[in-house]
Amino acid sequence: MLGNVALSAPRLPPFGSVLKSREVEDPINLWFNRPLAYAFVALVYRTPITPNQVTLLSIAVGVVAAACWWHGTPLAMLWGGILLWVSAILDGADGILARAKQMFSDLGRALDGSADLLVALLTAAAAIKHLWQRQPSLWLVVMVVPVIVITWLQIHLYDFYKESFLLRTRLDWNGVPERITDVEKRIAVLERERAPWAYRHAMRLYLSLIVGQTRVVQLTDPAGSREQSSFRVTPQSVAEYREFNLGPLRLWTALSLAPHSYLFAISAMFDRVDLYLLFRLVVGSVLFGVVLLWQRRASARTLAALAAAGSAPLPLGAVGAEVSGA
Repeated sequence: MLGNVALSAPRLPPFGSVLKSREVEDPINLWFNRPLAYAFVALVYRTPITPNQVTLLSIAVGVVAAACWWHGTPLAMLWGGILLWVSAILDGADGILARAKQMFSDLGRALDGSADLLVALLTAAAAIKHLWQRQPSLWLVVMVVPVIVITWLQIHLYDFYKESFLLRTRLDWNGVPERITDVEKRIAVLERERAPWAYRHAMRLYLSLIVGQTRVVQLTDPAGSREQSSFRVTPQSVAEYREFNLGPLRLWTALSLAPHSYLFAISAMFDRVDLYLLFRLVVGSVLFGVVLLWQRRASARTLAALAAAGSAPLPLGAVGAEVSGA
């Protein structure tokens, strides 16, 4: 009986089919982290384990990594770095498992974003505490605040432009992005249904993340904002968007969560987190300035090209109205 059940269970889809897109990944994440995440998914695919449970596992591993760094011995720093990298791999495995099993949920998306923020904050706090214990200095205090702010902006702006790229280069998208009001409605439903506290908290945290993203993009790149517009996705619009935005997106990937996680992990393994923070402050700031200017220009050129082709973004709700009218 067990053998018949195993034989009848669906096979794990091929690796390439469970990736969002190869265009939105940095090389190390694509060719190292993702294959390991896929291997983990292959082990659990025919079990009852859900994507949300994998997300929780990634949080748990990240918390243990932070605890190791808080302890701060050379061996603990080594293990903390290894565990942070494992947490990052598991963070990708939840999405692969969700796409493989076709198990998508608003809660899963919110939980995934909350997991990233929680692990990042805990490991950063533990690393700073370790550096302060090793050698207290005013230089460390002065450096840490801008590094945290800049890294937060880089990671979340990458997420914004990655989602914009995916949604505006897929012909099966309906042209209506997820908006702040959509998440607010979900939170209201969760409150009304008295959902578990963790669910409501994860959704509120997710709301704060997308509110922050939206405000920063409206300030730095108004032409790239998608909060008040709907988009007609056609073969021509896909080509136009890819032409202008693929280049800056490739640079955004260098500033995303994946490089931060594995570079942070490697620096901790050698107990040189200070060098990583300095690298992130100097090199990361230069790249950030370059990609912001490049993205701003790309967004403006995209709007101009789409307007010339008669495919300019429409006011909020216009795409749905067109569809219903048709």
